[in-house]
Amino acid sequence: MPIRLDQRLTAIANLVDYGKVADVGCDHGKLGYYLVSTDRASEVIATDISAPSLAKAEELAKENGVQDVMTTRLGNGLEPVADREVDTVIIAGLGGDVISDIILRANEQCKRFSHYLLSANTHPEKVRAAIAKCGHTIVFDEMLECAGKTYTIVKTNEGESTLSSEQIAYGAFFDTSDNFAFFANKEIEGMKNILERNPKAVELKEKIAKLENALQKRK
Repeated sequence: MPIRLDQRLTAIANLVDYGKVADVGCDHGKLGYYLVSTDRASEVIATDISAPSLAKAEELAKENGVQDVMTTRLGNGLEPVADREVDTVIIAGLGGDVISDIILRANEQCKRFSHYLLSANTHPEKVRAAIAKCGHTIVFDEMLECAGKTYTIVKTNEGESTLSSEQIAYGAFFDTSDNFAFFANKEIEGMKNILERNPKAVELKEKIAKLENALQKRK
């Protein structure tokens, strides 16, 4: 059965390198099923902390005859996945604080994976800071809007990296990225509209100044 993904999950799927994938917090398993059914992954381990969600994912796999290459495991974060058991770990649709906690905990447990694909709906700066601590380097870092929300999608490869404070805050490629410029200008415009109604919002003035300074550093 063909399945359609939204813009965010489609973008994530298109960044997956063929191999074994863990989809952490898989919900109903649509992304994992899409990856194996379109030959973007050789195998998917779908994990979730919710037993009812995993039951939906398992049902989807069985209904479409892919249960041999799409399996489910109940557990928190990367607890159900062993070191090097998969090539790519996907964690999508969670807050940046939760995502960073998951990958830092896995790193403390000496669990290693070739790639992370991480999509945070809040605090992407926490995700980037955690990546640098886990011996990974960012190779893709962009924002997109989907269903009225803004998400950051970050892909990593193994390899030590150092990020500046601005790269952590605004993206690994903020100084060359048209994507960053688009969303930064949009955010600045929104904050300026708020300032017109509330001129005393000092924190917004400071945030605007920092974003405008980052935009001036674009190459």
